[in-house]
Amino acid sequence: MELRHLRYFVAAAEELNITQAAVRLNVSQPPLSRQIRDLEEEIGVALFERRGNKLKLTNAGARFLEEAKKILLHTSRAAHLAKATAAGQAGQLRIAFLSPLGGMFLPQVIRSLRKKFPLIDVDLLEMVPRRQLEGLLNNQVDLAFVAKVEVESASDFGFETVIEVGVQLALPPDHRLAARRKIPFAELAKERFITVRRSVAPATHDLFLRVCRSAGIEPIVVKQADRAQSILDLVAAGVGVALLPEHIRRYQTELVWRPVVPRPPHIPICMVWRKDDSSQALRIVRKMILQHFRRASQSSLTRKT
Repeated sequence: MELRHLRYFVAAAEELNITQAAVRLNVSQPPLSRQIRDLEEEIGVALFERRGNKLKLTNAGARFLEEAKKILLHTSRAAHLAKATAAGQAGQLRIAFLSPLGGMFLPQVIRSLRKKFPLIDVDLLEMVPRRQLEGLLNNQVDLAFVAKVEVESASDFGFETVIEVGVQLALPPDHRLAARRKIPFAELAKERFITVRRSVAPATHDLFLRVCRSAGIEPIVVKQADRAQSILDLVAAGVGVALLPEHIRRYQTELVWRPVVPRPPHIPICMVWRKDDSSQALRIVRKMILQHFRRASQSSLTRKT
């Protein structure tokens, strides 16, 4: 049984006239009649009662019509999805991120994506940086967002910077330095620091140490945490202070944030993917994300001028 048999049968069943069905299918009548008889012989039941060119469905034919339409519909959808997937207009993408970065752009990007490409399904996975990169390598993640220092020496990944974020010091409101507008690194020599756990983001952790040492202090690290929210909670509790990317201010409003001098370099945040991933849908999403950040950057420059 071939799809052609089903298409011929459905046309004949809907027209209930072999001549009209042949016209609809743009085929001659004898081959159409022969194909339907072949189908009946293969199934082993009569699908039509025939009266000249006029047809009437048998009970078996009526039931077969329901299923034949479903098969043709599913086949058509499968072909459409295959073509759309090859063109990058369908598929599934798993995007990993660490809050609050994802909230800065993913809702807007996914909203635009759903309007333009409704057949691309996106799953959002919140993960710490090391877990994101492991997910990429294990084919459990398609796109990740981590600091550039975490991936710039890796050979398995492609990456592109989407944003560069400044670094500020987070302090509890009653801290002795909270009233300062800017805080020299020298004033932090005896402060207790809370940092990201090295096992979670080793390169970012080491970057923090290098920044402090290049400013002339050896940081006293008293606590390490997996996530930004945990670091901020510890700062709010008075356990210590933290040097953090300034976009993390979205989490905690009651803390005091101050620039430090000399000012640390900005931290490039990259979107990261496997070099061997040829997904067209992934390329489309990467392009949309870059466009989003470029528009945001241009808008920011416009406001400043």
